[in-house]
Amino acid sequence: MDYIEIPEIASIIEKEIACNLSPKRYAHSRSTSETAVKLAERFGEDRWAAHLAGLSHDMCRGLSFEEQNNLVNKHRACIAFLSERPSLAAILSDREYRGKMIHGPAAACSLCYRFQVREESILEAVALHSIADDAMSPLAKIVYIADKLEPLRNRSADADEKMQTLDLDSLFAYTLASVVRWFSESGKPLCPYTAEIYSRMTKS
Repeated sequence: MDYIEIPEIASIIEKEIACNLSPKRYAHSRSTSETAVKLAERFGEDRWAAHLAGLSHDMCRGLSFEEQNNLVNKHRACIAFLSERPSLAAILSDREYRGKMIHGPAAACSLCYRFQVREESILEAVALHSIADDAMSPLAKIVYIADKLEPLRNRSADADEKMQTLDLDSLFAYTLASVVRWFSESGKPLCPYTAEIYSRMTKS
């Protein structure tokens, strides 16, 4: 993709999500984008790719499950490069977690078929932002971290310090631990695949 186009695509998406998402979700999307850009600059990744992925990661949250599901079923070829990833399989194979997480793959498919975004790192970051994956690209890790640790989230007091001092893999592990702790404290069920990744990380 010609990166001159990314600001234009991001501008269109921002106008759409301002109308289609709740004010809280819209503010979260903007904050995720801003946080992803800062992390991308710190870790030497493309800031425009981080901006677009962060802004668009929840763009399908305003759609019904049926609409999200149809997007993925109709445009599955857009994320075919992720077909061997157990993280994507975990989202799509379980009815409960498909309902909670399919907005990521749906958003990636929408970016691909509507805006011709073909960069696999951007599509991966959007598709898998709600589930941990130890094979994630640096950009995907950045968006995962930004989604979970952006300033509007209920997060640990040391989150800003960790984002400024830890290397990317350590920050990813810190974020994953924060997610596991949040689910444990809230009493909500954690995606089994996320629990599996966390268990592997703590043992290594």
